[in-house]
Amino acid sequence: MPEILILGAGRSAGYLIDYLLEWSNDQSFTIRIADQSVEHLVHYKTLYPKLTLVAANLQDEEQRRALISGSFIVVSMLPAFMHPFVAGDCLKLGIHLATASYESTELKAVGEEVKSKGLIFLNECGLDPGIDHMSAMKIFENLKARGFTITEFHSYCGGLVAPDCLGENPWKYKFSWNPRNVIVAGQGTARFLEDGKLRFLPYHRLFSNSTSFEINGLNYDGYPNRDSIGYREVYSLKDLKTMIRGTLRFAGFTEAWNLLVQLGLTDDSYNFPLHEGITYKEFTEAFFNSGTESTVDQLLSLAQGNQNAVSKFIWTGLLSDEKINRTEGTPAMIVQDLLEKKWKLQPNDKDMVVMQHIVVGEKGNEKIKLSSTFYIEGENSLRTAMSKTVGLPLAIAVKLICSGKFSKKGLLTPVIPELYNPILEELEMKFGLKFKETEE
Repeated sequence: MPEILILGAGRSAGYLIDYLLEWSNDQSFTIRIADQSVEHLVHYKTLYPKLTLVAANLQDEEQRRALISGSFIVVSMLPAFMHPFVAGDCLKLGIHLATASYESTELKAVGEEVKSKGLIFLNECGLDPGIDHMSAMKIFENLKARGFTITEFHSYCGGLVAPDCLGENPWKYKFSWNPRNVIVAGQGTARFLEDGKLRFLPYHRLFSNSTSFEINGLNYDGYPNRDSIGYREVYSLKDLKTMIRGTLRFAGFTEAWNLLVQLGLTDDSYNFPLHEGITYKEFTEAFFNSGTESTVDQLLSLAQGNQNAVSKFIWTGLLSDEKINRTEGTPAMIVQDLLEKKWKLQPNDKDMVVMQHIVVGEKGNEKIKLSSTFYIEGENSLRTAMSKTVGLPLAIAVKLICSGKFSKKGLLTPVIPELYNPILEELEMKFGLKFKETEE
């Protein structure tokens, strides 16, 4: 029987695993799931006898290739840094590949080889990237059919915590996906297009240049993602004057996070010299100026007097006497250890995903502004909105590929009607994941 191999069974994989197991039960496909630990999946074995679970070190090339060999398609839910290795294996062995992560430079470099070998390497088919691409393409398709030229596209998405589950957390944030990606988010330079002009925001300025939003009565900060400009070509929108794709956080987050960025506490490029018994206060104070001015006064100065931002910083415990429980690590790793405890989803916590597109179209003297908003809450800390919106689009795409309903070859993203139309339709009809649109 042909096999679907799922690599990675972490917090974002739950809905994808459920979907593919249920679908494959009546198909000729078998499912194999491999990760460092698979004990939490053993209960599936009684329901799905065609399932195989493998505990493996997926960073070990020999183990990984042995697993991949013979599969029909590999679905990688591994951290993004692993995808080039998995892609290299799939390319060498002639195996299809699907991920929810960004299409990397390494993958783009082998695009022609992927196509020449008759393989499908599908990327960016999760939430963001993923649902954002597909829903945007649907909007563009409809507006173009009405004769409009798309001149502006603003798209923001956030994986957050439902407002009634925040407790006393002043940041209004908890981890609902890979914590490391949150800590190092924005590193590099954001590029976007605004009123026909190219704009750059380097990392050290990113969180001090956020935009305020109100969506469904809640206030947010938004900051640009990576390279928005590249998607002008992906979306086939040559007349765009404004093109911004960004991330949402609850209002007040970015001004406080900016303090960590400015101090260098999110730096992931070097190991901080740790000694036994060092506290978070000692670690943090190493990033401040020496002299008579207190650390808190220096923070206030850095925050330009913003007491709310300073209060959030202090709440993290970065100025506490808690000892650091590691012998080596970058500043980003050390901060992550602390925030994983502070920003942990509790068992009954519900996360939420919010996404909004603003699209402006023009036709002669007529101008239209369309707002498309998507909102969903999770059930608890395991059945999260993040897992649902990342995993289901990818799972549906894998089903389409395995059933022969999608067969275009090459390095792909879900901006193709044969992908985004059936995926969006099933997300809405079967799972109630629907955008609400308004025009003005």
